[in-house]
Amino acid sequence: MKKTKYGMMIVMALIVASLPLFLAPCASAADAAKADATPPITYNGLLDMYYMLDFNHPAPGSLVTGRAFDVKSDSFSLSLLELNINRAVTKASPLGFTATVTLGKTADIVNATEPGGVNTYKYLQQLYATYLFGKTTVDFGKFVTMMGYEVIESSSNDNYSRGLLFTYAIPFYHMGLRITQPVSSTLTAQFHIVNGWNDVEDENGGKSLGTQLNWTPNSKVNLILNWMGGDEGAPTNGGGIGFATPGIRNTQTLDFVGVFNVTPLMKLGMNVDYASAKGKGGASSGNWSGEALYARYQMPRGNAIALRMEHFEDPNGLRTGFDQNMNEITFTMEHVWRSDLITRLEFRHDHAGANGFFNTGSGSGRNQDTLTFSQVVKF
Repeated sequence: MKKTKYGMMIVMALIVASLPLFLAPCASAADAAKADATPPITYNGLLDMYYMLDFNHPAPGSLVTGRAFDVKSDSFSLSLLELNINRAVTKASPLGFTATVTLGKTADIVNATEPGGVNTYKYLQQLYATYLFGKTTVDFGKFVTMMGYEVIESSSNDNYSRGLLFTYAIPFYHMGLRITQPVSSTLTAQFHIVNGWNDVEDENGGKSLGTQLNWTPNSKVNLILNWMGGDEGAPTNGGGIGFATPGIRNTQTLDFVGVFNVTPLMKLGMNVDYASAKGKGGASSGNWSGEALYARYQMPRGNAIALRMEHFEDPNGLRTGFDQNMNEITFTMEHVWRSDLITRLEFRHDHAGANGFFNTGSGSGRNQDTLTFSQVVKF
């Protein structure tokens, strides 16, 4: 009995001595769960400014043709002021949101074809709610497009100016529903049902469907295939898609992006687009397509160089307003003073198939050469 009694006392003592070992992980897990349940709201943004010299010397007040956002020559220009507000989703807190507030010429141009009016939505580049349902992420609202190698923020691109494919081949944003689903550890799929190209307020009553397959087999390769199809345009104008002529057209767009990290310092990229637009109710039909190649090399002391070469075909004039092929080559030098201060110097040459496409001081022409100095401050 004594042995049993002493044995029980030893066991009880061991249990009491071990309590801190059990309680500490529980308290830590509770604290982690509490933190996980209330993810913080995060803020970041950028200020994007540039000075461009167009060697065609267009008339004061006229725009530099063929550019997405850097459209002012011989002028110190504020391109974009952007503030991002985000609350991430977690398993414990599955509801989040993203808001991207914008000011500047870029905000005007992104929303220039918005059927609801440029001044109504230009201050909100994005505004959507996010819900996490198991491994499935559901977004609802206004969000930037999934298509293309380049994005609206210049500091996230290899070059300062946006290419021909970004400007003419694909949309800027969508309004609707986006569902993201991991298929495997290397493959992610998306499904979209949206109003269409660049329209918070639908102009034709039709909806566009979209899909994405994003494959990252390893750290060196990322391949993305996008598709979107549906009715775009409006009977009396180009609609959110910005057709050069009025009409509703059933538009099917394929977009392929490849990123190859050849070495830790060398990155290669490619972007291929093809779209067809079948006219309805007497509207004309047509297609457009393009290819782009990218190269970026990271050098010591925060320096980098980047090269882009593009070819874009608009045989029916639906995107540029001219039946033409276009080519451009861009060389960019970059210096990052700190992680939040980026300076770039860029030379770009464009050639248009249509005589008179580019503005010049004496009228118009086929060629355009520009030199741009840009400064981006992140915060």
